[in-house]
Amino acid sequence: MQISRFVALSLAAVLPAVQADDGWVALDCWVADVTVDGRFVDQDRSLKYDWQLTKQVCDITYARDIAQYDPGSGRCVVMRANSLLSGDRWWKNCQQQAANGWYDVDRTTNTVVKNHDPYKSNRAEGRGHNSR
Repeated sequence: MQISRFVALSLAAVLPAVQADDGWVALDCWVADVTVDGRFVDQDRSLKYDWQLTKQVCDITYARDIAQYDPGSGRCVVMRANSLLSGDRWWKNCQQQAANGWYDVDRTTNTVVKNHDPYKSNRAEGRGHNSR
């Protein structure tokens, strides 16, 4: 079956937009080689999900009517119907906040607790999810 030139050109015009779409309904941060005062905090220095970094990046990156940290899923989730969150922006902010430092979060009050110098990592990445 031969595809018409019109159909082929129409598909070619649509595909780059689909491939370039980096929108997500939920985001989280992952880190490795985490330190406090230059000392590694964990013998297992592999890449791991970090809910406290995720919460702090979510709070810093988005206004509360756009996205909020959801304790149930441990992710930063979109608040507006039919909206998506930018992956590029999130990836950069996870990396930047990890390099600058983040703190513990009290699970009861959801507030940042500064009881020691910040955690830091130069190996961080953001991840996106299309489900909450």
